[in-house]
Amino acid sequence: MLANPLYLLLLQVVFVLSWSSGFIGARLGTEDAGAINLLFWRFLLVSLCLLPLVWHRLRALSWAQVRYNAMIGFLAQFAYLVSVYIAIRGGLPAGIAAIICALQPLITATMNSRGRHERSSVQEWLGLAVGFAGVSVVILGEYRFSAQRLNLGLYALPLIAAFTLSIATLYQRRQSLLATDHSKEGLLMPLFLQSAATLILLAATGLPLGLIEVPRSSQVWVSVAWLTMFSTFIAYLSLWILLKWISATRVSALVYLEPPVTLIWATMMFGDVIQWTTYLGIGVIAAGTLFTRRRAKPGLACTN
Repeated sequence: MLANPLYLLLLQVVFVLSWSSGFIGARLGTEDAGAINLLFWRFLLVSLCLLPLVWHRLRALSWAQVRYNAMIGFLAQFAYLVSVYIAIRGGLPAGIAAIICALQPLITATMNSRGRHERSSVQEWLGLAVGFAGVSVVILGEYRFSAQRLNLGLYALPLIAAFTLSIATLYQRRQSLLATDHSKEGLLMPLFLQSAATLILLAATGLPLGLIEVPRSSQVWVSVAWLTMFSTFIAYLSLWILLKWISATRVSALVYLEPPVTLIWATMMFGDVIQWTTYLGIGVIAAGTLFTRRRAKPGLACTN
């Protein structure tokens, strides 16, 4: 049975907007709260919302399931999001962070070839080089023409995030190839376990350093609710539904709309200035991505 075309179109719009909302929510909340603090309250709320739905299944969990999801939580949520949020908290525009994170599929494709003990093709390495060139154009243009001079180290943080998400993607694929069922447990239980692991890591990092406190700004609580509802539940629900109707390759292609949507959204909401070099860089990144995708199917890109 085929889905209604209008329904499918609206679902894809919701998917792109919800996955882009993570960068916007980070910008909204980190203005009055630190990255660790904002993420702590986000994942506390996510975990509390999910707990009643998975409570009856917790006793049946194995340590292998817990370890697997804890590793995914560490790589794809804790390490990824802390890097991105610290960069945005430091002043990096949300759209620029999204563009740099868009290198993740290219990095994954190249690392995947090496992980299979195969020699990466010239096409894959060339695509990755073109993608890095596009990001360099964005960074150099932003650094040269922006009125606010940021530390170059802030631009490296989303790149680190892209690498950690790539490692998480390859780890998940390896477990699938080993015929484990950890990634086939539905949606709610893995999301709960990964969120709980992330919450524990955030607490272990933030509490000793005095970084976690109850937010006093209403804007921070709006951001926490925003990130919980849109960037977590609606984002993953729309992904889950889309994968039932269209192929994973087509869904992954939608993720490439995330950077330009985030860029336009941040411009409208926060007044961020888009440099002409940013448009050029997006075009170069898109070319590198399309070039590489002819060879490999890297899967979904940035989480949020």
